[in-house]
Amino acid sequence: MRTPAPHAKCPPMPRPTVLVCQGKNCVNKRKGARERLEQELGEVAEVEQVRCQKICSGPVVGVLMDGQLEWFRRIRGSKSRRAVLKLLTEEKLGKRLRKRRAKKHSGKLR
Repeated sequence: MRTPAPHAKCPPMPRPTVLVCQGKNCVNKRKGARERLEQELGEVAEVEQVRCQKICSGPVVGVLMDGQLEWFRRIRGSKSRRAVLKLLTEEKLGKRLRKRRAKKHSGKLR
């Protein structure tokens, strides 16, 4: 059996996809929060804009975790954005995101 050379390139890992709600409450709550969120998440994931998810505590972000879509609300400040980035890069769901999880909408996309 042949082992690959240490300098052989591996194919790049697919980037995770993050869904960002575009409902009027998510867009209008805290001017600029959604734009900063999309910009920072765009560095580590594919960002898709989706229609209103009827959670209305914006900005609202959907992340695929363990094969299930999970929604998080009120991702406004830098600490919340960093928590989502940590979830995407290290796959760790911190205390901050656990509180912001929209459990009733788990697995649903409107």
